Amino acid sequence: MLEAWPTSSNEDIKKNYFRLAKLYHPDVAGESVESREKFKMINEAYSVLSNPQKRHDYDEFLRKGKVHSHHGIAMQEKDRRSAQLSFTQAKEAIRAGRFDKAVLLIKAARKYDPTNPAYNSWYGFSLAMLGTRLHEARDSCKQAIQMEFYNPDYHANLGVVYFKAGLKSLAIKHFRESLKWDKEHRVARKYMDLVGGSYDRGEGPIDRIAGTVRRLFRR
Repeated sequence: MLEAWPTSSNEDIKKNYFRLAKLYHPDVAGESVESREKFKMINEAYSVLSNPQKRHDYDEFLRKGKVHSHHGIAMQEKDRRSAQLSFTQAKEAIRAGRFDKAVLLIKAARKYDPTNPAYNSWYGFSLAMLGTRLHEARDSCKQAIQMEFYNPDYHANLGVVYFKAGLKSLAIKHFRESLKWDKEHRVARKYMDLVGGSYDRGEGPIDRIAGTVRRLFRR
């Protein structure tokens, strides 16, 4: 699925994943059943091959001729449930200001499901709020944006990382991008006020689309 071989390096697998994920993302490939299924399978394949232990287990199954699709699907579904539970607990920790706890919980969620952009983005945000490992926080947030460029939370979270790193111009850039998609985004507005950056309080892309629809129905 990821055009990978047993001898493929982790970097090769990552490059193939991002190339194929962008190609088959619903925003690019459309909302057909076939493209959605392809995108889902690409993400599932990466969740296995990007995890050293899962890849080892998968290779062992291949060598022993015991790969069964139903078993693989059951394992993936179990991992997704475990990841979601950890992430739910992490969000509660973030709301309580326990970013140290959130980092540990989201790290567990990423281990079970490394392809979920929300886990990557909020992991980076939590690291930034602790003021630690900012390079890792930046890379994690960037990965989330590569997967969902239209998500205002992810741009705001990357903006927070740059703010904590003292990179004001880059922080403002991502806060503005967040506000383009959601002009009322609480975090982006709060930090834009802190850095003294100006931003367009007019319509964002979603507002313009909604306005066009309303005008069509009025005709």
